[in-house]
Amino acid sequence: MPADRPMLEGHTSKAFDGALAALHMRVIEMGGLVLDQVREAAQAYTEWDATCAGRVIERERTVNAYDKSIDAEQLTLIARRQPVANDLRAIIAMSKAVAELERVGDEAKKIARTVLGHGGRPGPATTRDARHLARLAMNLLRLSLDAFDGIEFAMASEVIARDKELDAEYSAGLRRLLTRAMEDPRHFEVALEAAFVLKSLERIGDHARNLARHVQSIGQESVPQAEPAGTVSAAHGD
Repeated sequence: MPADRPMLEGHTSKAFDGALAALHMRVIEMGGLVLDQVREAAQAYTEWDATCAGRVIERERTVNAYDKSIDAEQLTLIARRQPVANDLRAIIAMSKAVAELERVGDEAKKIARTVLGHGGRPGPATTRDARHLARLAMNLLRLSLDAFDGIEFAMASEVIARDKELDAEYSAGLRRLLTRAMEDPRHFEVALEAAFVLKSLERIGDHARNLARHVQSIGQESVPQAEPAGTVSAAHGD
């Protein structure tokens, strides 16, 4: 672990250093799994691949297992070491990061279930929009995980700024989808399912943004409350 990572090493107790570093790595491992869930869910929807969708549903149990085990590790660390100030702030930020990743996993599961349901396959234009949004969402999530891995505050700020691009693309894609639905009402049910998929992808971007804010909170005196996914904040301009 690089020596310039704030508040993740340099304590009098080397055991605490090791426990905090191990907790940090567990969150990164969970992030990698969740990122792969999003990739596979997007592939399942855009290629209408039930096999990919099934893998997402199956691995959701592993995501939930990470969530529970990391929570337990955090509680144990707090109980045994009784961290204060910066250390406690770092642990709280990790706990909030895990919550964001678990919600990303939930959105991937929703997308996969769309493929496994009894609805129809989206048309080429909707597929293009979904693929584009998925690419933006995955890029944001990957960047936010990199920021969390290195505790990179500038990279976290970049994620927050780039989330606005995803929001704009989501709004544009939704408008195009509604226009197509009005032009051909026979495909309304497919369009409705597609709207939920696009919303899930937009929310994944929101959770990536929130993860970046939790990275920033490690260097602040108090931990800010992240916005719920899908909301607009006047204070942050998104």
